[in-house]
Amino acid sequence: MKKWKDGFIQFQSHNICIILRYPSGWKALFLVLYTPFGLVLAGVRLLIALQALMVAALLPQLPAVKSFVLRSLCIVLGIVVKQENTAVRDENVKVLVANHISPCDHIAVHLVCGSITPSVWELPAPFWWALGMQEFGLRQGRDVLVASVRSHLEKSATPVLCHPEGSTTSGKVGLLKFSSWSFCLGDVIQPLTIRAWRPPFADVAASALATGIWGDIFWFLFVPCTIFTLRYLPAVVKEAGESEVQLGERVAKLLAADLGVVVTEHTASDKAEYEKRYLVEQSQPIIVHNTSTSELQRMAHQVGEVLPYVPHDVVVRDLVRTRSVDVTISNILEGVVTYIPQVESLPSPSPLSMTTQDLKNIPSTSSATHTLANTIQGSCLDTSAPSFARSAQERMLSFNERKARLIENARQRYIKKHGLQNIGLTC
Repeated sequence: MKKWKDGFIQFQSHNICIILRYPSGWKALFLVLYTPFGLVLAGVRLLIALQALMVAALLPQLPAVKSFVLRSLCIVLGIVVKQENTAVRDENVKVLVANHISPCDHIAVHLVCGSITPSVWELPAPFWWALGMQEFGLRQGRDVLVASVRSHLEKSATPVLCHPEGSTTSGKVGLLKFSSWSFCLGDVIQPLTIRAWRPPFADVAASALATGIWGDIFWFLFVPCTIFTLRYLPAVVKEAGESEVQLGERVAKLLAADLGVVVTEHTASDKAEYEKRYLVEQSQPIIVHNTSTSELQRMAHQVGEVLPYVPHDVVVRDLVRTRSVDVTISNILEGVVTYIPQVESLPSPSPLSMTTQDLKNIPSTSSATHTLANTIQGSCLDTSAPSFARSAQERMLSFNERKARLIENARQRYIKKHGLQNIGLTC
């Protein structure tokens, strides 16, 4: 089960796509102070942007007009573009592949490379042209899209920018799994990485979960500037016998290595699925109704049988949101739910109720202490990391190890509780 949390979508240990847009700490204070200026700036920029788009719609589609409109929009949006490692840029390569961190990525790349990208915005055709986009039949399916782009590449020298992730991410922790359609367009691919920077006093995330394209555009108008840094990587040539999927995986690893992130198996569809779930969960208040208390207690008991060291109130609180025993167990095992483990208390039988045989079976003090220590160790498994790893890869390995220990601990407890080891069952 894929999980998301905190300021980013979380797939297991990967915070991939930003959920919380706003900064915290002292940056949040500066953002509040800047807000009046930002709102005025956004209003002025919006009026200028509308006028520039009207010019694009009314005037002929000439390169000079397009350049004027595009540069005007970049000034309005506060977009500044920097290039790095331009020596490896191959001007003959027509297919550009980049990570995706904001809805304005294609504008930054188009400004310096003159590229176009398949349109995902619902705008009139003149606006597509002015913004460096083109209708390639993206909504009609993969086959139509690939055929349309191939036809364009055969007739024009204008390169095509592709975002194989299919959706925006934070660009700081992990990449979504690449779609293979971008690697069906040619045998040579020009990879490049995109990073975005904003001033510390207006350090608002370039993209956020469940806000939409226009919400992201507003914050481009709001902040003083957004500096995009484009870093080119050496062109990648398709090897003999290499499939489009394998080529995509190779390019994804190159981009991830340059960004200092990891490649995940999670797709844009996974993000869209969670986005719907996230919106539903956010709209539900955390209220336990009398009519559902018994059902919640029943489910909490089932979770407690598998994870007895998790406090009961923590389990109930998460069940109110998930309404699912399996999802709550996954939340706990994957670290989405935070808690302080509780130690199971050993029953202390009354001496009056103990038989002679029970008295004979009483272990020595040292044996009892050892048994208690083992019980506490088994019921309160420490999964905290000894230190915070500096790289995403090390954090991922640490997470997987701690998760495996939790799952194995829960598995052994479940087997012992139900006596499965006595009947030869393995889980």
